[in-house]
Amino acid sequence: MSAAPLPSPSTVPAENHLPVGELSRRLAAELASAAAICRDCEHLAGDLAKGGATLANLSRLQALDELSQRLHGLSEVLERIGHHASGEWNVSIDPLLSGLGLADMVVRLRAEERPDGAADPGELDFF
Repeated sequence: MSAAPLPSPSTVPAENHLPVGELSRRLAAELASAAAICRDCEHLAGDLAKGGATLANLSRLQALDELSQRLHGLSEVLERIGHHASGEWNVSIDPLLSGLGLADMVVRLRAEERPDGAADPGELDFF
């Protein structure tokens, strides 16, 4: 059994490629937004805990704080990659975004614009 050769850059349409720096900046913005959501949840959970939270629940609140810090840190790293990535580096975004469940995030990462200029409010996945 032999592996199929990878397509050369000339076999993939250029419109499906995005400079790595730009993709990195877009991912950084998504992570920063997720970190902001986490911080909002921290405040809400903190308010709820004022009524008397158990030690186990306080540990979970600490984990939420750590998650927020990690998301923010990853956002900063991706932002820096975006500023320092070579302009020659490109990546095909179709395989990266294929199957991603949040359609509005796919639109933002592709930087597709809606004809009416309106933004989608977002989709929530409930488990």
